Order: sequence, then C-alpha cells, then structure tokens
Amino acid sequence: MCYQTKITKKKEEMQRHFDARISGLDAFEPSEVIKAFDFPKTPVITDEDEHLIQLYQWGLIPYWADASWNRTYTLNARIETLGEKPSFKKITGNRCLILVNGFYEWQHVGSSKIKYEIGFNNELFALAGLYDHWADTKTYTVVTTEAQGVMREIHNTKLRMPVALYSQHEMESWLHGESIKPRFDFTTNPELYQQQRLF
Repeated sequence: MCYQTKITKKKEEMQRHFDARISGLDAFEPSEVIKAFDFPKTPVITDEDEHLIQLYQWGLIPYWADASWNRTYTLNARIETLGEKPSFKKITGNRCLILVNGFYEWQHVGSSKIKYEIGFNNELFALAGLYDHWADTKTYTVVTTEAQGVMREIHNTKLRMPVALYSQHEMESWLHGESIKPRFDFTTNPELYQQQRLF
C-alpha cells in the first residue's frame, strides 16, 4: 500500500514541470514526509483541468457518503477492484495525478524494518489517483497495484506499490482513462536506521 509520500519541491518547480498554473496553494508547505493518516492536503491535477494544480485532501470521501465516513479505508484503492468496490466504482472516471518526488515503504528483514525512500532520483512525478467532491471537501485516494521489480524486494510482506507515472504520456493516458503500465524502474534509498518490531 502507500501511506507516506514526499513533496519537497517548491510551487514554482511544480508549475514548470507539469506545465500548469497554481490555485489555492498558499497554505501548502513542502515536506520530507507526508503521512496519509493525517489526511493532509497535497498538490494534485485532475482530469477536469489538466493545467491546474490545486490542493486536495488525502483520504477519499465519496460524494454519497455521510458525515461518519471513515477515510482510513479509502487512503488507497486497488486498481484490480476499482469497478467492484462501492467506494470507487461510481468514480473510476474521476482521474487525478498526485504530485510527489518520492514515497516510502518498509522492508521487513528478520525482526527489523528498514524504511526506503523510493522515486526517480528525487525528480517530480505523479501517483495515479481517483478523486471526489463531498460538500465543499475535495479528496483523493492513491491507486495501487501488485508490486513489481525492486518493489517486490522492498515491500516484501504486502507486495503492493502505488501506480507511478513518470512521463507526460503516462500521465495523460491515466487522466484520459486509457490503460497504463505502472512504472517500477525506481531509484531507492534505504534510510540509515532500522526499527525493531515491538511484537
């Protein structure tokens, strides 16, 4: 799955890289670690306007949900079952790009866990997402797929990875509802510490 990302690039860098104007990003601060369970607002591009970067909140709330909706269950969405899950099946056409320059996963090694930063040499890219509007709240979920390549070695328990989009063609294909082949030629960097399991 994918619960931590990184976006350390300035707004102007994102604007140039994605050839998009910016709206409502005054409150955004670049961060080394963005945690999904904090339900943060992060930069996205939606299929409604492919040249607009705006802030959406991580943790999808479907338009039909009530106020008790638990977003912890919609931080990620499995690409294999998008058309089956009630949370996603009515919005599979609501495509978005989640702008990042890295994400993090844990590798289990014996009784320890090693945290890896994963990306494309710290360059900007996008994670595939779905979005929806609930009342005046704009939210998204990160789309995941089966781990491939080095991700099978790193995320070696759940064997999942986010659908990563690097080229302009890949990003446009996702936004236009076309089939895409997730990238897995990542660069990786293990952090310099290990976390012991408590149990």
